[in-house]
Order: sequence, then structure tokens, then C-alpha cells
Amino acid sequence: MASIFATTLLTSGSATLLATAIGVPLGARCARAGGLEWLRVLVRTLYGLPPVVVGVLVYLLLSNDGPLGPLDLLFTVEAMVLAQTLLVLPLVWGGTWAAFDAITPGHRHAIALLGLERWNGLKVEVGLVWRGVLNGVALGFGRAIAEVGSVLMVGGNIAGRTRVLTTSIVLETSKGDLGAAVVQGGLLLLLALAMMFLIEGLRGIAPRATAPAKAASSPGGLASSFPQHTWDRISVVRGGVTVLDLRNLEVRGGEILVVLGASGAGKSTLLRCVAGLEPDVEGAPVAQGRGGVGLVAQHPVLLSNTPLDEVLLAGGAADLLDLVSMAGLEGRPATALSGGERQRTSLARALSLRPSMLLLDEFSSGLDLATTLRIEGLVRQVASEGAAVVIATHDLAQAQRLADRRVLLVGGQAVDESSEEGRALLGLALQG
Repeated sequence: MASIFATTLLTSGSATLLATAIGVPLGARCARAGGLEWLRVLVRTLYGLPPVVVGVLVYLLLSNDGPLGPLDLLFTVEAMVLAQTLLVLPLVWGGTWAAFDAITPGHRHAIALLGLERWNGLKVEVGLVWRGVLNGVALGFGRAIAEVGSVLMVGGNIAGRTRVLTTSIVLETSKGDLGAAVVQGGLLLLLALAMMFLIEGLRGIAPRATAPAKAASSPGGLASSFPQHTWDRISVVRGGVTVLDLRNLEVRGGEILVVLGASGAGKSTLLRCVAGLEPDVEGAPVAQGRGGVGLVAQHPVLLSNTPLDEVLLAGGAADLLDLVSMAGLEGRPATALSGGERQRTSLARALSLRPSMLLLDEFSSGLDLATTLRIEGLVRQVASEGAAVVIATHDLAQAQRLADRRVLLVGGQAVDESSEEGRALLGLALQG
């Protein structure tokens, strides 16, 4: 009985691990690519893949006349693992795909700006949807441990070698020993229960963020210097509608450029263009990652469990949280942070990169006046250290306090503030 139990755990556990190693990257890639609904339908169809069909396929592959016949794997544990992996893979793949659909473009932009290696970026994404991924893994293990048809066909139910609990139950029932079959069925349920408790425990432990070695925090200042850059033209068209059309936009190091405009004027789109996050516009003037672009979105997303994890992920240090008035909140769960606390945490993450370009989109909308003024002091310091700062805001008073230059957007185009349209916008729309 111990041998049967061990073979069951080895076979189903190995198949689930292999399917996870293959299915999680596949699910992440498919969710990121988008537009693959035909493939999603196919993967979901394979949820009901008959085990006997998989058994026949693996048998043909491993038989003496098959392409893998020389490996002599038929009627071995390895053959059973292969069959169960093929059965489990669609469940893990599809479950991971569904989980990764919850990652928004904002999350992907934040990850991209960290400049992480592809594998490290995938780990951050998995951390965001950890519980959903584990649901897919749990479904996969449940199918693997209950499977009988394919492992019977390719394993042969050989005593002491390839016999597992499901095939043993079938054998005992065919012999009329129902008592033994019931006992083994109970063991099978207990094994499944133990694994589900383990997976449920893992669901409660979200992966902690770790800073890449190449992005270790370094002393000295909040920013890196930036010379200047001019975009001859920035044009973004969506659905036949021109969202943004600017010419000769210049950004200079050591200067704060404030972009004003009503809602829908194109301010947020402009910041994404400057950061190199819009495919319509040719690349950013600086590379993503350390010394590159730091962005605080209007509705910031967090990539970690706590503010401290957030700055560590970007290669920063805990003292950055003190600078943004987050002292004492380092370990607070991200889900418990207020809107203003999320904005300040996002700013600390951006500053962790020591950016040469800092982009701020309504970065103080959730802050009280005293905190806003302290944060504005940090923004001035970033500019004084040579970085380019671009701020999108509705707040005319803030623009007057911070701006070295201003750009007023109307319908995606720059207008003169002294024009009738400009005066009307500054006098009315920006007061809302």
C-alpha cells in the first residue's frame, strides 16, 4: 500500500509541477498578447479532453513503432507522468490565462518602467495574480490524482512499479474486494484533501517583492540628470479619432513642465507617450529602468503587498517612504491603503529608480494641502538635481506654484493661453 501511495503522489505531483512550469508562462503570454479568443476556446475545449484519447496518443508515441519507442518508456512512471501532464496542462494554462486577464495596462506599464528582465517581470505578474494561478494548479492536481484511463493504458498497472490508487481501486473492484477498494478510495480522498489544504495555505502567502541585484539602491540624491529632448511630432489616433497631435514638444532637464487641460484633453496620453508606453509614438529619450522614467499615474497601481515591498522592488530603500510622508505605514497591506497613500507609495517607487525623467499625472489629487506642499518640495528637488519633470494637472494653483513652462491642451492640441479658447479654459474648466 505504501508503494501505491508513493507512486500516486509521485505521478500526479510531477505531472502537476510540469504542467505548471509550462502552463503559467503560456497563460501569462496569451493574456499579454490579447486577441487570441480562438485559442482560448480551444484551451477550454481541452478541459474535457478524454483520458483514453490521451492514453492512446501517448501509447502510440511510446510504443515500439512510435517516434519515441527507442526510449523504452512504455509501462513506466515516466509514461504516466507524460499522460497526466497532457491532461493537466489545459487546466493550468486556461486558469492562469483567466487570472492574468486581471492585470491591467496600468500594471504592465508600471512593470515595464522598472526595466526588469523578462523572468523577473513574470515573477512580479505572478505575484499580482498568485491566488488565481493557484486555483488553476489546484484544478490540475485534482484531475491528475483522480485520473485512471490514460495511466492504466500507458502504465499497465504493474504491481510495485506503476500501480497507483485509482488503478488499484479498479483492480480490487474487479476482484470483488470492495472493502479494499473503499479503503483505497478513502486514502485517495485524504491525499487530495491534504494537497488542497497545502494549496489553500499557499494562497494566503503572497510572494514578497525582491529587488534585482542590478538595481540596488545607491546613495546620493533623488534623481539623475537629463539634458533635453524634442519630439518633432506626437500623434495618437484611436478608432479614427485624433487623441493627441502635438509638434515640437521639448522637455528639458532641471525644468518642470506643467501640462494643463480639461478631462479628455490628452494629458495622460501625452505622459504615456513621453514615457515610451504608447506604440503610436517612437521611443522614449531614456531607457526604462534605473536612471530612466519614473511615472505616477492618475490612478496608481501597486505591484507588491506593502509600501516597503514596493520600493524594494524598484531597488530603493525604506527612507524614501519617510520622504513621501509614509513613515509608520511601511508594512501596511496594499489593499488597506487610501488613495493618497497609494499615490505617495507610487511616487516612492518612481523615486527609487533615481529617474532622469519624472512624470506625474494628478499626483496630489488625493492629498491634503499640507502633504501636497511637502510632496511639491520633493518634486522641486528632483528638478533641481537635473531631472526633467512633466506634470499633468487640473490644478491651476499648483501649476502656478511649480511650472517653469506650461502647455495647455484642448482636444489633443496645444493652444495659446492668451487666446480666447485658452482664457476660457483656464478661467472655467480648470476650476472643476
